[in-house]
Amino acid sequence: MSGNGTPRTRGDRPTRETDRPGEPVVSLALTSDGSAKLVTVSGEMDSSNAHLLTELVECVCRPPVSVIAVDLAAVRFFSTYGVTALLEAQHIAATAGAVLLLRDPAPCVTHLLATAGALGRFPLGRGDGRPPRPRSTTADPVTPPRRATDDGLPSWSPHH
Repeated sequence: MSGNGTPRTRGDRPTRETDRPGEPVVSLALTSDGSAKLVTVSGEMDSSNAHLLTELVECVCRPPVSVIAVDLAAVRFFSTYGVTALLEAQHIAATAGAVLLLRDPAPCVTHLLATAGALGRFPLGRGDGRPPRPRSTTADPVTPPRRATDDGLPSWSPHH
């Protein structure tokens, strides 16, 4: 936000809150418990940083490793690059004989994985030891109501 309360812009697109110098877009943390590894992701996963997740999983896939849990609870933005990174990380883990588990993925993550048809490919877990919360493995699209414009072409509106 600028000093007068209007959103900051870069060119004609609004900037994200993390476009401030010195503020990380994404944070990855690694912890170990024997042969199990936990990668905690927070922030925004996009084209500029999704490869970092894949590279980190590749680094931790040195035997003995049985489970790599990726905690996605603190992810605020998730793009198709994140989907690709998770699928690549899963392949890397499987090649090393490990299971890649998604731990408490944020709604933006589950929605995009479901939309891409990939959510069912990952085992889900929670960090508190309880079974995962039920989440749909299919996308639940919401179609906004249509309204006509002055030129007669349909337009999308969040209001009826």
